[in-house]
Amino acid sequence: MASTRPSNRRGMTKGQIRAERRQRSERRKARRRAIYFTVGGLLAAAFIISLLVPGGLSGRNSAQQVSTTLNTGGPVEIQADQGRDHITVGATNDEYITRPATSGGHWPVTGPSEESPFGAPVRWGNYQEEVTDEALVHNLEHGGIGLHYNCPDGCDDTVQQLLEMAPRGFSQFVISPYSNMDKKIALTSWRHVQYLDEFDETAVRTFINEYLARAPENVPGNSF
Repeated sequence: MASTRPSNRRGMTKGQIRAERRQRSERRKARRRAIYFTVGGLLAAAFIISLLVPGGLSGRNSAQQVSTTLNTGGPVEIQADQGRDHITVGATNDEYITRPATSGGHWPVTGPSEESPFGAPVRWGNYQEEVTDEALVHNLEHGGIGLHYNCPDGCDDTVQQLLEMAPRGFSQFVISPYSNMDKKIALTSWRHVQYLDEFDETAVRTFINEYLARAPENVPGNSF
């Protein structure tokens, strides 16, 4: 007797055919579930990355979005804009109008080398050695705050007080000695500098609140 069953089902009972159909249906459902879980996982990962990565999912547009956030007011007089040009790594810029510098020609992105011991911009953090202006300005351009001290005879208490002002991980903070200034402490941000004879927690907090992440190319986090 001729059979209309496909060749792969010939000789199978109706029960076996129904069982095969159920198995195929379960496999299709399993594949759909796997696809849903994969897509959901990718979306969740993308969301988490958008929270952790500077600029999130906006990528290169992040700098443009914050390019107008410069605080031109606040308690500290804004300094003249000396530009954002890149100069040759290792070269010295003698045109800065303040020390520490707050804008002007600076080294481009570069890793540590003989010419640039800490690279540029330097990694946010606490330094026991002086960091040159040509590197520091790049950090300020990215929204950083500089907390610098001039203590020829040492000032461990002052250094500890400054360290306590920075967040855990030092995101957007550079703390380092700086000898080329008349005062004991200098607070810097893009186009702002405030000098202090002694540590003043209120003044430091006010400066940070006013000028942190207020620069042409704000880059939060410690991505350098």
